[in-house]
Amino acid sequence: MAKRIVIVGGVAAGASAAAKARRTSEDIEIVLLEGGPYISFANCGLPYWLGGEIAQRDALLEMTAESFARRFHVDVRVNTAATATDRQKRTVAVQASDGRQEQIGYDRLILATGAEAIRPPIQGLDRDDVFHLRTIPDVEAINLCIDRKTAAAPGQPVRALVVGGGYIGIEAAEQLARRGLKVTLVEMADQLMLGLDREMAFPLQEALTKAGCEVLTGQAVSEIIARDQGAIAITAAGREVPFDLAIVATGVRPNVALARAAGLSLGTTGAIKVDRFQRTSDAVVYAAGDNSQVPHAVLGRHAYIPLAGAANKAGRVAGANAALDLMGASDEDDRRIHLAGVLGTAIVRAGEMTAAVAGLTETAARAEELPVAVTYMVGMHHAGYYPGARRLVVKLVYSPDDGRLLGAQVVGPVGVDKRIDVLATAIQAGLAVEDLEQLDLSYAPPFGTAKDVVVLAGFAASNTRRGQMPAITPVELLEELTGPSPPAVLDVRSAAEYAAGHLDGAIHIPVDELRARINEVPSDRPVVVHCGAGYRSYLAQRILTNRGFSNVRNILGGFGLIQQVRKALGKG
Repeated sequence: MAKRIVIVGGVAAGASAAAKARRTSEDIEIVLLEGGPYISFANCGLPYWLGGEIAQRDALLEMTAESFARRFHVDVRVNTAATATDRQKRTVAVQASDGRQEQIGYDRLILATGAEAIRPPIQGLDRDDVFHLRTIPDVEAINLCIDRKTAAAPGQPVRALVVGGGYIGIEAAEQLARRGLKVTLVEMADQLMLGLDREMAFPLQEALTKAGCEVLTGQAVSEIIARDQGAIAITAAGREVPFDLAIVATGVRPNVALARAAGLSLGTTGAIKVDRFQRTSDAVVYAAGDNSQVPHAVLGRHAYIPLAGAANKAGRVAGANAALDLMGASDEDDRRIHLAGVLGTAIVRAGEMTAAVAGLTETAARAEELPVAVTYMVGMHHAGYYPGARRLVVKLVYSPDDGRLLGAQVVGPVGVDKRIDVLATAIQAGLAVEDLEQLDLSYAPPFGTAKDVVVLAGFAASNTRRGQMPAITPVELLEELTGPSPPAVLDVRSAAEYAAGHLDGAIHIPVDELRARINEVPSDRPVVVHCGAGYRSYLAQRILTNRGFSNVRNILGGFGLIQQVRKALGKG
């Protein structure tokens, strides 16, 4: 009798596990259980189907249950939920949507139960016009609600409330606004996207506002009350937000009910604890995807990172190793694979702005009490003389001791994806900022610059580490300017740039005039120097240093980033 793998959950990790197990062996039986009506669907595309950028639902169906079963010779059972496991008997109790119940035996079990939406403790949240955005049926229900509200009040925009300012909340707000709804996004934290540092997240808020959304940060919805023509959300600060439908996107937590009931060990994150082969505390039970922990590539310990890329890779690992177990392979077998490490690389778009992150943010690194240094670099996404060049901001987080990259963030309208993927690869490889200087990246005017902004960021960070460019961040600058001994600020931009906006009290000397006017620069106190992006100020810093000035720092990112930080911190 053939050995059997039973997989609970049929989306990212589960489908990947089933496909990899079959590619590993033709001789095992594979049963794939999915509680919903669809397997292997692109849930990350749901907001874009909601907004109409993806026109057809079927575009999200990477494979149907029938096509998956046929291609991989897998017994696929949709609308079939696993309700319990008996580890002693090695059985899974299942119940189909029509009420049929069954016990299915297994030789290896893979739990790919994913994550579940966090439902915040908001009074009045249990309404039929309040939704999550996690499945195809969720979007179908939202669409029906929009159609119903539109029919009830022709010519009036449907009012949408989005609770939560993370990935799904931002994408939902953007797409509902694109569809013509009047959108209010409410986030209880003082910024959107807590996975980014505050100053790097702020452009997303500006972009959503420009796209027509009202964005309320630092406010939590405390209560929802019914009204004749809809409902009103009331924030803790007393703000009233009327809405016709609401989407709750306040994050997810690992769906570990089945694992907990089976007595499997959970990790410190609350997700299922697994080893490098994705085995749980029971050697014949595996777990993969958003229900389980992953090794963090920077921190060197397990973390909870519920993202599609990691889920698919973990599912592949679980499927391969479960099949190899049944083939009699040892743990030392060269065919064994494992998940080396996850960075949490992610990207999000809000209107005309895109932001991405890989590895640790400065905030996260400091929370881990790691020694941290940062640098910012502003550059164009392709050659400035080629039409359509747009501004990018790169932030590097690195170890001041050895220069090893800990994390990176990139924000801009175009070209963010290319840069974050280069940086994620560098972090995964354990590269230092000095290694970024040597990257050999492609260049032609429509695609990039001769010195890419990632390479320039490496230049800046390396120069700082070598002592050639002592630096100060915009956040540090604002703190020092309000302190007891503020530094002198030297603005080396052109006269036109200075006239368009400048810091109060700044000394203005264009860089090309600095040598002739160097006596105007104070020599009795620290000097900080800035331009528009950081290059001219670096030149000015070198002129001053070579002329004997001993305490000159370059303001990273230039005037534009200073202004961005001021607004992000509510100081501008």
